[in-house]
Order: sequence, then C-alpha cells, then structure tokens
Amino acid sequence: MKVVSIYLGRKGGGALYSYEMTKALSNKAEVLYIVSKQAENIGEIRAISKGNFELYEMDTYMDIKSLIVSTLKVGKFLKMRRRVREFNPTIIYHPMSHTWTFIINYFLKKYKKVLTIHDPVSHLGEKNIIMSFTHKIEIKQCDRFVILSKIFIEELIRQGINHQMITVIPHGIFDNYKRTKFEEKTYQMRLLFFGRISEYKGVGVLLEAFKIIKREVVEASLLVVGSGDMSKYDKLVKETDGIEVVNQWITDEEVEKYFNKTDILVVPYIDASQSGVILTAYGFNMPVIATKIGGLPEQVVNKETGILVEPNNVEDLANACISLLNQPEMVKSMGKNAYDFANEKYNWNVLSDSLMKSFMRL
Repeated sequence: MKVVSIYLGRKGGGALYSYEMTKALSNKAEVLYIVSKQAENIGEIRAISKGNFELYEMDTYMDIKSLIVSTLKVGKFLKMRRRVREFNPTIIYHPMSHTWTFIINYFLKKYKKVLTIHDPVSHLGEKNIIMSFTHKIEIKQCDRFVILSKIFIEELIRQGINHQMITVIPHGIFDNYKRTKFEEKTYQMRLLFFGRISEYKGVGVLLEAFKIIKREVVEASLLVVGSGDMSKYDKLVKETDGIEVVNQWITDEEVEKYFNKTDILVVPYIDASQSGVILTAYGFNMPVIATKIGGLPEQVVNKETGILVEPNNVEDLANACISLLNQPEMVKSMGKNAYDFANEKYNWNVLSDSLMKSFMRL
C-alpha cells in the first residue's frame, strides 16, 4: 500500500502526533510525508526520513498576514499535486486537520481520503466560524474518519457521518524525550499543569484548588507551563505561595525539563476531547489527576494510572491532589502503572496497525 500523509502544522501536539503516526506507518506501507517547511521539528523529520519515507516540504506561513499571501499562491498546490500523482498513492491520510486541508483535498479529488478528527466539537470559548465551516467541507471530502475517543462516535453520526466509516484509534504515547531514570527521580511534591492557557482547560479551577492544597500540604508546589493569556489569573497566582508560572511557548526540546522536575500532572479541564499531554506524562512515569470529561476517562484508569475527579469542582480536585501528594509510594506506583499501560495500549506500532486496517476498508 502507498500512503500520502499530509499535515502542515508547524508546531505543537498535532505536529508531533502526525510525525509519530507517520513514522510508524512507514514500517507497514510506502509513505510520502508532506509537511511544512517551517515545521518546528523539520530537522528531526529530515533526519528520520532517510530510508524510512519520502519527504515533501511545502512553504506554509508564520502568521495571519503570511497565511493570506501564501494561500493565494496556487502554484504550490499544483506542484504538490504533481508530486502526489508521481507517487500514485492508494490513500491520502490527514493525521490532523489544518487550515489548508480542504484546499488540498480539492486538488487531490481523485484519491480516497482518511481524516483523523481530534476535536469533533469546538472547545469552550474556542468556537471559530471559519474552522466550523471548513470542518463541514472536509467531512464531505473524506471517505473514512478516525477519532481518538469512543465517546464522540455519536457526535460524528450527528454530523452526518455513517457509523461504518468511523474508526476509534486512541492517542499514542509521547515517550521520545530524555527522562530522569525512574529509580533516580527525587520526589518533590510538585504538581504540573502543562499546555496552552485556554478557558476550557480549567487553570482557574486548579489555582483555586491549590489554595486549599497549600494549607494542607505546606511543602507542595505548582508549576504552570504554557503560552496564552494568564493575566486573568494574576491575582490567584500572587495570593498563594508555591506557584511558578512559565508563560511562553515550549519547544519540543524544552518539554522534558518541566516533566522531569515535577511529580504529578494535573489536567483540570472543564471541556475536553482527549489529551496528548496525558500521554506525555505517562512517558515520564507520571500519574495524572484529570477530570471526568470528554475522552479523558478513557485515558486515565482511576486509582491505577491516576485519579479522576468531577469537572469544575475545586474541592474535589484539591482533595485528590492532597491525597496523592501525601502518598509518595502511591505516586511512584501509579507512575509505573501509567508508563506500562501506555506502552502496551498506546504504542504507535499497535495504533498504526489499526490505522492500516482502516485504510484497507476503502
């Protein structure tokens, strides 16, 4: 089978997910990987491509202004189509939707297409009319769909997708970072929030909960890492000791620095599809405290790989954190369970097998 994998995002979890899945696919099929020339991890992609998959780089954009200019340069799409035709694929695979996905599909009309939908519904505070419109177009253009959580099957059916055209393939583990050896890690009673600062991610709930946590566990500390607007939380941060904020975009090379010096990942989302950050934590032998929302309960096994709490519930979140912080042996045990669980269920080799089976149904 010949597969063209296309994702033009420059950075973030989507780019890493696409890279890992495509790399795994290349062991099972002949692959042409189309990526952004401006991708943050383009050096790594170029290095691994030799002997594994063919690589085609497209000029994309760096900001809104260059997006408009670049989109109007039709020549790049025609050139991309010529390369795809030369490759003569069986399947066009989109590991994640991108601003140009519907445009690329227009230029590649004749081929069967599979799209992985990471967010079947818009998150709280993030509804985008343009993205909703292009999502509807993509659904009409593609032939099969992959979602990462079974809880969203009904949502896709509601959007007009036949149940037979949907495959559930969970998010894979991100374990390619350098991590402190399991037996050498020093317990520091340190919680971590990692990811973009958005309304739906519940940072405010966590900061409120940490006020309670700090009263009960004086040694506890909280590290909040991610880009986005933190200004609305300034008061909460200042009025509680033990909170450190790194409010900036974190490159792939920097990720390990923050996971290696913390003990427990907290995912206090008010709204969610699933979380790649949870699988990153598992790769660092870290247990996760997460809310019972969206697909998160499919990723966290309660009292085995972490603890599940009610969403938007400050007291419930605080109690779970306090309980785990006071049991360092439990943190260690759950962290090992998390790593083993993810490597068994969420390794890319197993997940790419499922994806290949989905391709073969077309």
